[in-house]
Amino acid sequence: MLRATALLVATSVFNVVAQGATPVCSSAAFAAQTSVPIGPFSVRSLVNGTRICIEVNFASTTAKWAALSLARSANMINVPNGNAVVFDSVKNSVNLHELKAYSVAGVPLQADQSGLAVHKTSSTNGILSFTFERNLVAPSIYDVDVDPAVESNVLWAHADTAWPSLHTDRGAVKFNFVLGSLTTASADAGSFAATAIIGAVTFGCMVLLGLLATHIGRDWHCINHRTVCPPSQHRTSLSWIKLPISDLKIGEAIVVFLYVACIVAVCVTVKSNFPTASSSRLVSLISGHIALVALMFLLLPVARGQHWEVVFGTSHERILKFHRWLGRVWFVACTVHLVLIAVITDVTSTRLYGSQQVVPLYGFIAFLAFASMALLAIDYVRRTFYEVFYYYHRVASIVGLVFALLHSRAVQYAMIFPLVMYGLTFLFRLRTYLNRYATVPKISSSNTVVITLPATSQSTNWARTANPCSFFWINIPAVSLLEWHPFSAIVTPDGQSISFCIKAHSPGSFIDRVYQHVNDHKDAALTVLVDGPHGKPAINMYSYDAVVLVAGGIGITPMLNVINRHRHQNVHTTTFHLHWVVRTTDDILAVEDLMFPLPDGVKATFYVTAPADKTMDATSNLQVHTGDYIPYTQGKPILDEFINTGRYHGTKVGVMACGPPRLVQEAQWRSHNCCFDFHKEVFIF
Repeated sequence: MLRATALLVATSVFNVVAQGATPVCSSAAFAAQTSVPIGPFSVRSLVNGTRICIEVNFASTTAKWAALSLARSANMINVPNGNAVVFDSVKNSVNLHELKAYSVAGVPLQADQSGLAVHKTSSTNGILSFTFERNLVAPSIYDVDVDPAVESNVLWAHADTAWPSLHTDRGAVKFNFVLGSLTTASADAGSFAATAIIGAVTFGCMVLLGLLATHIGRDWHCINHRTVCPPSQHRTSLSWIKLPISDLKIGEAIVVFLYVACIVAVCVTVKSNFPTASSSRLVSLISGHIALVALMFLLLPVARGQHWEVVFGTSHERILKFHRWLGRVWFVACTVHLVLIAVITDVTSTRLYGSQQVVPLYGFIAFLAFASMALLAIDYVRRTFYEVFYYYHRVASIVGLVFALLHSRAVQYAMIFPLVMYGLTFLFRLRTYLNRYATVPKISSSNTVVITLPATSQSTNWARTANPCSFFWINIPAVSLLEWHPFSAIVTPDGQSISFCIKAHSPGSFIDRVYQHVNDHKDAALTVLVDGPHGKPAINMYSYDAVVLVAGGIGITPMLNVINRHRHQNVHTTTFHLHWVVRTTDDILAVEDLMFPLPDGVKATFYVTAPADKTMDATSNLQVHTGDYIPYTQGKPILDEFINTGRYHGTKVGVMACGPPRLVQEAQWRSHNCCFDFHKEVFIF
């Protein structure tokens, strides 16, 4: 009642035409009003007392319907729901329709049509025209009051397909029905940025906790070393689930918890922003924003650099598991989002859709790009066709990101920080092309190539300052201009440079091509490009009384790095126990120049699994380049004999393993049973 009184006072202030008995739309004063362009429409209006008349004209030879809405905001969907006056030119009818959702089913006919007085409709000579009259005071719960003293939100839409259908075009303005003035109206930008803000706050919390655990709580054993669940001794059909969880530290689990909390916060925010959305619409919105959060965090782990060591005390290859997990979350969420959206709209449409103003086609292209990447990322495919996976990943990721950014403004806000961070690390890595070395490799009969960088100030600095178990990305232009592969760096025995020992396992692989090239160009210089150092072990080697090094095959390379670094330590308080199992003695001879003589404080046991001559003893000797004879044991190692509490009673023990998965898994299981801190070197990219 008070609202109606206020509107009456306002009309008198603006000197509107005196209220008469005849309809406003039939008055001479209305016929004398000038039209105002609102989008593609031409609108004429007149306020008379407590009534308003509005005439809409739209020039189009293809339009099947046109609609005008007086709304609470510039959004189509509001709370409470609004309505629209829809002129169906096919049926030549004008009706009120409720605006409940961004779908054909979400605009039902309003049950109460009494608030709308239709005066004229026509659709001739390419002109759609309809005239209606209503009270200034909202006639129903779906209407809004029209206050002549202020601007009203006016929404317009039309389509070339029969009603009901999705609009071809739409827009919104703020219009004063007395003064005839209008300004552009737009949706609240805060709805686009909400998910980005929540994601940024979550990542900020992760960074703060990471800095705390890395620099203040480095001795917090529970956080930094204890895992969520114990490892299994052997691989089973469920290892693909249990193995990643058994590798998850408590500190990493806290990060996962923060991510889950972020997802919950995003879901709650989306629900509060769309309280009247249907169940399917709400699920599509929530799944879309969950996919967006996954995409935000997905890009961060692949931005490799030493910043991860500073913040979380780890390196990017150890957090790539989160990249893989987030990829799966994205795939599931985005698939749900796509299926639900495809039910209510054309996913190949280039028209802006919904309150988020998305372009469906761009989102669909982004989905195809990212989903195809996910298929190639399946473990078997990735490991068997790594080069195909890697380069397709590179190209498809750019395509996916570009179209994801074009898909929605919400994506643009959310991806600012991840893209900036990745871009900065990429620019920093460009210096890699300055790290170019010419060296003469050495090959052995075990299909092994040893590449030693010449001693320079840079390579010497790497040998002295790089973390234990560091690795470098290596490119060999003579073999491939594009391929980069990670290899463990080995500090040379003199401590002046670093070497790389690589072994060819399968014909046609990158390493096999390197081996063939070196074999075909013996004693010729080979140019290599190196990017690094990267990597940091999960345990501090020199904080233990004893460290057990378990290696299988080429898994000796990170162990050699540790051993040769130990040669140049001033204080030898840690004893290293190396157990290396190989197929043949040639594997030992392949690295003899880098290993022997062993430094003080290193005790080594070698195992050779190749069948031996029946006349040979279980223990044999192998002569190395120093002239010394190195004993080795025929057969596989029994880990229980050297990973046990009785052997290291009263000492602090750490265990590091690298090699075949079964060997590493058993070493991890036995270390856990003995409460020994454990670290494994893997290169599962």
